[in-house]
Amino acid sequence: MMPPAATATGQPPRKSDSQHDGRKTNSTDDCKQKHKSWSKVKKLCFAAWLSFISVVLFLNIRLYTASPLAADTQHPPSTLLLQLNANRTALDANAASQMQQFFPEGYYFSYLFHGLTWVELAMRDPQYSAEAIKQAEWCLGHLDSPQGKAPFSKQLPPDHGMFYSAWKCHLLAGIATINKGKDRAQVQRLRTECDALSNAIQNSSTPFLPSYTASAWPCDSIPAIHALSTYDRLSNEGRYRDVVAGWLTAAARRLDPETGLLPHTADANDGRKVSVARATSQVIMLRLLPDIDATFARDQYSLFRERFFTTFFGAPCVLEYPSGISGSGDVDSGPLIFGRSLSATVLMMGVAQIYGDMEFANAIGQTGETAGLPWTSAEQKHYMAGVLPIGDIMVAYAHVARPWFSSDQHHPETEYPVAPSWRMAAHCFLLLVFLPLALPLSRRYLRKSAGQIAPTHQ
Repeated sequence: MMPPAATATGQPPRKSDSQHDGRKTNSTDDCKQKHKSWSKVKKLCFAAWLSFISVVLFLNIRLYTASPLAADTQHPPSTLLLQLNANRTALDANAASQMQQFFPEGYYFSYLFHGLTWVELAMRDPQYSAEAIKQAEWCLGHLDSPQGKAPFSKQLPPDHGMFYSAWKCHLLAGIATINKGKDRAQVQRLRTECDALSNAIQNSSTPFLPSYTASAWPCDSIPAIHALSTYDRLSNEGRYRDVVAGWLTAAARRLDPETGLLPHTADANDGRKVSVARATSQVIMLRLLPDIDATFARDQYSLFRERFFTTFFGAPCVLEYPSGISGSGDVDSGPLIFGRSLSATVLMMGVAQIYGDMEFANAIGQTGETAGLPWTSAEQKHYMAGVLPIGDIMVAYAHVARPWFSSDQHHPETEYPVAPSWRMAAHCFLLLVFLPLALPLSRRYLRKSAGQIAPTHQ
């Protein structure tokens, strides 16, 4: 057996030295392993960052996509039929019942807005009148169904409360309008419904009749007044002229003192105790007012612009509560984003084009084509993958908005200015996202470039 090799001092190597060398080797291996793991983490973070930048860059570019709105009220929006096809498919798949789980009028609004969208499409292009009447009648049948009436009390006048009767009559008036009053049975049915509304209004101590027990929203009475005005225009009878004039006078005495606008809610007894105006109801009322009283509509819209128009990351939108007043979202508005109402902003797109504020309307439309992530196939168009059908239905209703009779008497004297650079805030956000990655990469590139330049010696 050979003896251990001698060291430089003539002594055999000690066992502790070999153990120390082993620990060093193990430590080195651990460091290499940790370095490899850390490199993988950095690569994953880098890939995630690049993906995030790509998404933000894509959305910034999408802001320049064409507006989904038509240039004028005589032509339909280019993708509206695709949207209507998608919405009909959703309704056939029981989407209205699903929306009922989100808010009390989910079922009703789903069919109502789909029917009204068809009505206003036919007003823009009469070639769709026959199909529009068919689709609107189909929607009207669902409003008349037990499920359509279920949320509303049958004891409330004129028939299951003001919300139910007013909107149903409004849709019926739309059908009669695109048929130009030629169907006598339709006109007679409209007259019967309008008589019931007129009698209820005249027998009430408040212009804002309740939609639910002891609960009244002025925006629910506006479709009733619009329906009465529509009948008078179609028949030339002036049958409800005094009722409409009396309602406008009574409503003008019950404006929100804070804003001068029609209030969001009112006392169900006499309507004199009112709440502050809110965008959720204003976008409903402002859409219909031009056909009722163009001057009153213009004044109300001008006041609304002053207190509710705002921006978010540069994109035009509306506040739920007037500027200077804070509040929380509820079942009417849905969740608010720093005080901004998404649902009201969507419907505002339609209201703005009705009042001639096309720059504002188009900017909202372009933002929607960006944030809404629309998907278009050969036959349908969805937003946000169609996960919220009532949202798609509301978007289509906003895209097709137009006055039924008024031309431009209700337009404000000047359009609302939208800065050409409204997208700049989104571009600045992209820059802020990109810089934290760009600066380290730039420094690394500069260091490598400097290292490749060898010093010269004379």
